[in-house]
Amino acid sequence: MNRSILLVSLCAALLGNTVAAHAATTSAAAATAATPTVPAQPVVARPESDAETDRILTAMGNSSTWGHPDLFGEFAGMRLYSQGHYKSAIKYFKYGARYADKLSQLSIGLMYENGRGVDKDPVTACAWLAMAAERKYPTFIATRDRVCEALTPAQHDQAVAVLDKLMPEYGDAVAKKRMTHALEMAKTQSTGSRLGFDSGVTTVGVKQGCGGPTIAGAPAEGCGSTDFWSPWRWDPKKYFAARDAQWRGTVTVGALQDKDLPAARTDAKPSSQPAPASSAGH
Repeated sequence: MNRSILLVSLCAALLGNTVAAHAATTSAAAATAATPTVPAQPVVARPESDAETDRILTAMGNSSTWGHPDLFGEFAGMRLYSQGHYKSAIKYFKYGARYADKLSQLSIGLMYENGRGVDKDPVTACAWLAMAAERKYPTFIATRDRVCEALTPAQHDQAVAVLDKLMPEYGDAVAKKRMTHALEMAKTQSTGSRLGFDSGVTTVGVKQGCGGPTIAGAPAEGCGSTDFWSPWRWDPKKYFAARDAQWRGTVTVGALQDKDLPAARTDAKPSSQPAPASSAGH
């Protein structure tokens, strides 16, 4: 591919939610999390990029993910993917996927479809994309159908079996509870660090350049924000509703752009088999 479908789909969707962070003083200690290591050099060439993609990736790098492991996995995965660290990227996407991040799950499916960091595997791709479509986001459903409807009946049955194995670990019934616990734990540590999960860089004191762009209203890493403790960021029900709104076209800040997500194919005969149903079907 001349351009990464993965990067374009993410950046197009989040462009409307990039905002400027506010400068403030925060505490110095960073929260830690058990995360995969990052290789010193990418094993493949960096995907093609452009100014808008780079702007979103910069905003992700600036954004604090403290208390939000879903965003931590998603943002780290996208940055690593953009650098060609595909194997590390998929590990971080799986980290985000465990905390109910549907974009991380979609990203994993697309990586299996295109053989990025893993062998091409349309069956596993279909299973991950079916799970990503669990909340029935229109563009996610279209992406799932494009991949799953191209499978043979035998492959479809295999995809259902893979999905059934993934759901107990990554499905909303479990992953949302895991994310809810993370939000509740963060609220009990409201006087602690707001720097984000430790990604190997220690920040002490007030970070310079706190006026840079961030994603979805998050403060810059190492900086504070008057909006940091807004209920929508910490109340599980409101938080999931806000995240869902990004993909259902109901955001009120900026415009949701989804034209660059893979569209449903019309040039191939769809399989007579439906997409894996489980709890992630239509």
